[in-house]
Amino acid sequence: MSATPRSSVPPGGVRRHPPVPAAPAAIAKLGLSAFAERNQPRYTRYARVRLGGTAAARDVVRATLDFARADWHRLLSRPSPAADIWAELHRQIDRHRDGHPPPDEDVTALYRALPRTGADSVLLCRRLGLGTSEAAELMGREPPAVEAALAAARRALPHLVDKGAR
Repeated sequence: MSATPRSSVPPGGVRRHPPVPAAPAAIAKLGLSAFAERNQPRYTRYARVRLGGTAAARDVVRATLDFARADWHRLLSRPSPAADIWAELHRQIDRHRDGHPPPDEDVTALYRALPRTGADSVLLCRRLGLGTSEAAELMGREPPAVEAALAAARRALPHLVDKGAR
């Protein structure tokens, strides 16, 4: 008599349980936490250079991240949440600077002479030592836009672009 192999698979085939969907709110909250954890230190370094003080930098970064937290779902539906949050960081810095003397003459000169993207690119890449890809990610732009802004800034203000470069 021959033995027939026995299988642990039921006669109807393998049953698979339906996947358990993750709660969208939990995923969004996790995304916001990761975004804030990655960007808060870089935002703070940038704001410190723009404002000249650690307390002021912390305040504007906190306000910026509060903006992101309050509007995270809408921001995620936009073409570049990073660009929108970067723009909010600028608004917070501008609000704080109203009535305060500029902290650094060279930084002030950059922002007076260059478009904001160019001045930001110089500050992030040359002063703070970020690579063009990292600066682009932070600003919500593409790396070629940062490279072009740096090249234009170097042509316009070589003495400021290369000053204090890391």
